Amino acid sequence: MVGIILAGGCSTRAKVNKLLLEVDRKPLIRHTIDSIKNYVDEILVVTGRYNDELVPHLSDVKVIYNKDFSFGMFTSVLAGARSSKGDVLVLPGDITNVNNSTIEALLHGNKDIRIPSYEGKTGHPVYISKKYVELLCKESLDSKLCDFISKHNDVVEIIPVDDPFINFDIDTIEDYNKFIELQRKELTL
Repeated sequence: MVGIILAGGCSTRAKVNKLLLEVDRKPLIRHTIDSIKNYVDEILVVTGRYNDELVPHLSDVKVIYNKDFSFGMFTSVLAGARSSKGDVLVLPGDITNVNNSTIEALLHGNKDIRIPSYEGKTGHPVYISKKYVELLCKESLDSKLCDFISKHNDVVEIIPVDDPFINFDIDTIEDYNKFIELQRKELTL
């Protein structure tokens, strides 16, 4: 199993490299890596715009530079998938605190594509079996992961989880502040 972490974006709305914002003295990208590292054999971090800034924080994972990052997130999905040999978990780098129980639920699912759902809304990470990773790799650069999933809806399993973090991506500094607040609430429960 390979964990593909998407870190190729430009952080346009945050106006800073959001993946290097810190929580508990650790960059967000490290929180994302830590959330899946115990469930995968290898982690691929797909970088782009901020490659040079991120690489010093990624010494323990394989880094794939996506030269096509400016064409959108799906190009990073493809770059990671094309570097993978088996089943994958795809997770955007700014979704940083997925619960262990969510990943375990995805790994124990039955279908070839598995997506977590919290309060009726789907999120990340997305599990894709090796067979469908091979099909994914044939998609064009201008496609989207949701389009690929829709084409293969018959093998998609939506797995309800009790995890608000599957939908909590950090696009702005305000989102970052909300994330810190939500994390504190989770720790006190």
